[in-house]
Amino acid sequence: MAPQAGTTNTRDLTPDPAGYQVDDLTIDLAPRRVRRAGTVIPLKALSFDLLVALVRAAPNLVSFDQLSERVWPGLVITPETIVQRVKLLRSALGDDPHAPRYIEGVRGRGYRMVAEVRRLTERQGTPESIVPPSLKERKEEESPNVHAGIAATETAIVSSPSATPPAPPRPARWGPLGWIGGPLIMVALLAASWAIVYYRGASKPAERTSVVVSPVIHSLAVLPLENLSGEKEQEYFADGMTDEVISELGKIGALRVISRTSVMQYKGAHEPLRDIARKLNVDAVVEGTVLRSGNRVRIIAQLIEARSDRHLWAHSYERDLKDVLLLQDEVSRDIAEEVRITLTPKERSLLSEAHGIDPEAHDDYLRGRYWDSEFTVEGASKGRDYFQRAIAKDPKYALAHAGVAESFIEELNCCGLPVQEAFTKAKESAIKALALDPSLAEAHTWLAIVKLQYDWDWSGAEDEFKQAIALNPNYAKARSWYSVDLTVMGRFEEAVKEAERAQDLDPFSIPINRWVVQVFYHFRRYDEALREGRRVREMHPDWAGGYHDLGDLYEQMKMFPEAFAAYQRELDLLKDNGASALGEAYERSGYKGYLLKKSQILEQTPHFNMYTGPMLAHEYAQLHDEPHAMIYLERAYAERYPWLLLLRVAPEWDPIRSSPRFRELVRRVGLPQPSGDKN
Repeated sequence: MAPQAGTTNTRDLTPDPAGYQVDDLTIDLAPRRVRRAGTVIPLKALSFDLLVALVRAAPNLVSFDQLSERVWPGLVITPETIVQRVKLLRSALGDDPHAPRYIEGVRGRGYRMVAEVRRLTERQGTPESIVPPSLKERKEEESPNVHAGIAATETAIVSSPSATPPAPPRPARWGPLGWIGGPLIMVALLAASWAIVYYRGASKPAERTSVVVSPVIHSLAVLPLENLSGEKEQEYFADGMTDEVISELGKIGALRVISRTSVMQYKGAHEPLRDIARKLNVDAVVEGTVLRSGNRVRIIAQLIEARSDRHLWAHSYERDLKDVLLLQDEVSRDIAEEVRITLTPKERSLLSEAHGIDPEAHDDYLRGRYWDSEFTVEGASKGRDYFQRAIAKDPKYALAHAGVAESFIEELNCCGLPVQEAFTKAKESAIKALALDPSLAEAHTWLAIVKLQYDWDWSGAEDEFKQAIALNPNYAKARSWYSVDLTVMGRFEEAVKEAERAQDLDPFSIPINRWVVQVFYHFRRYDEALREGRRVREMHPDWAGGYHDLGDLYEQMKMFPEAFAAYQRELDLLKDNGASALGEAYERSGYKGYLLKKSQILEQTPHFNMYTGPMLAHEYAQLHDEPHAMIYLERAYAERYPWLLLLRVAPEWDPIRSSPRFRELVRRVGLPQPSGDKN
């Protein structure tokens, strides 16, 4: 019989080995690292400690109390917190709670490691195995109802009693041919769309096909719909339809839906769906095709369970372009039904409010979304132009007004649009959008950002963020910006939770991953910030902003050579000519000389803006030069620069925090008092 919770594990009394081999995982204790096939699996500090606690106790059951003592010593931790942390750990390891490979839960009692565990030594011989408990032993410890209702009914609706035929080869992609009208071409394209949808091995398609009953699906990704028009110029339409289906599904609170930025990484990719699902950490994938012909649009979608690569459901939808919003709502409701999610009355209402739309205005809106997602000067300008064209054709098009609001804020952040112009026009457009449709999470989000960053209306901003998240719990941008708001208010634990939730929804987004680094930085949890910063650098090695963030972190950690190297790499990527002069200053006078030279170069910049301002104030603060730092802080206050919001909590201002002038500036901004702050 398996050992009971609370039993002393004699292995805990022996010295720690160099690490452990857990199935295919290698756990290196000294560098606090987990590897699989030579690839490092990034784990947060608590997740690593939790994993090691379970491994050390294997194969014993570790109770909630024991986990609390071993992972969170000296703190009072609820079982709910431990459950959430185990969920994050499983997610990072790719472990399925329904069929655990590593960690098994015993309802109401705790967790155990079920994989084989072996100790590793410096000179590895034959490692000693720690045998996991047998299935019979595990079941004896569980309550009789733990597995109730989990068994799936192995029934299927198929087109014939024979076995499912082998998967047909995937059709070749269409060349860049122009659209050719005629019923024969339309029939051929629709036939091709069915072939593409089922190329991974679905049975002979019917209008609606349901197959094996599966466990409830809690998370999914809508992969980019494939454009069947044969025209490259129609890619914006396929991408836009993908985006809008994601947005509709995002309104379902019980379902985690991956955001557009991350799924677009797989546009045109030919990776196995199981691998894509693992990288995005989802239970299921939606894929399909979209075809527009004249004033008609047709979507064929299918739902695939990631773990088994089983086709669960497929359906074809066709509507007039003016009813395209109804089509998107229908797709979303059907998917919710197939994954056995019970919609709340509010969610059902949100998925039933679609109305007819001007097809030309909708086309302009989709073009605007396509360009705005580029996050460039040209993209922001073209995107806003298309949004405004849509409004000219349909002045009551609420989403287009929200698009204009977003474009002004995005252009401010990426391209240096004047602060007052950006926020004033963004606010005007967001208010118009909400007057037309109060249910738009996007419009509430952009209005919240204006209230936070420009109006300095803390309570108003929080109310808007909460409304946005209530309307679309999967809107990653709303959650990430709400985390900024919570950081400003000093509510760090909540801020971390929202930042990590946004990252969970949009794992490949640069701005969202960057803010995760920033929230830990402002909380002075530098080790976690550094871990996240290095992960961002690995994901985007040529992104200059990642090195700037690492430089800030190293600076606060007093790792000045590393800070200098990170800042220099940023300048190299930006092709900044000042890098060589800064390098000479560092060689000659060390880090202080480097800061002085950097300040001199920045002061020669012809235009003071929201980027040079904080950098100058930052450099002088690190030099403990309060008079010069305050000059630039006061100029930033006069221009109402957004980054002033973090004055009270940002570590870089610690050297001048006791200054009466600095404290007076904080008072004028009206920043809320964080808990535990003595200033």
